Amino acid sequence: MSTENIEANASYQKDMHRFGRFSMIFMMILMLAVPFEIAAYYGEDIAFNSGYWAAFAALCVQYVPSDIIEVITYAPLLGTGGTYIAFITGNLINLKIPCVMNAEDNAGTKPGTMENEVIGTIAVAASAITTILTLAVGVLLITPLTPVLQNPVLTPAFKTVVSALFGALGCTYFSKYPKVTVLPVILAVVIFALVPSLTSMVSIMVVVMAAISMGWAVLLYRKGRIE
Repeated sequence: MSTENIEANASYQKDMHRFGRFSMIFMMILMLAVPFEIAAYYGEDIAFNSGYWAAFAALCVQYVPSDIIEVITYAPLLGTGGTYIAFITGNLINLKIPCVMNAEDNAGTKPGTMENEVIGTIAVAASAITTILTLAVGVLLITPLTPVLQNPVLTPAFKTVVSALFGALGCTYFSKYPKVTVLPVILAVVIFALVPSLTSMVSIMVVVMAAISMGWAVLLYRKGRIE
């Protein structure tokens, strides 16, 4: 990489982090302000009693660890710009990640490269715009489409959309990196088969399995089994 490219990339990363941090803080303020806005609209007071803090702590315990793991896991794949956009707009696993993986596979880019940075950002942005437009159309057509969506014939299909999406995404990834995925997949199948109740603790199990997968990948890398 030439000196000019290195300087251009450093400048891009600096600007992207500055704008991304500002956007994240701004969006967090907006989201956290929603209860206060609703309370102000209806003229109600929010009581910060023990019940409030207990619920707040429970949510933090459940979601903060998984959010940290998601940033560490997905940032190299998404790129700097893609990471900020994805975590602001949401739906990473079922929308953003599949879009990025498909775009990078078609473009032939690798995580950590400047080319991947561009492809990842474009893919995430395109996914976010498509999602917003789709939701807008859905809101406008929800009333006339309600009888169709609630049709008993179609209802079972909606319950398996996420599973089908993860299956297709997982199959592609497993076939590309069989050495990395074989142990975590077998271990996950055994754990959930022996303790089916863990399926209700998805957020926690995602963190556990991500940690196991990362540890297994590092071990294979140190032994020279993978590049």
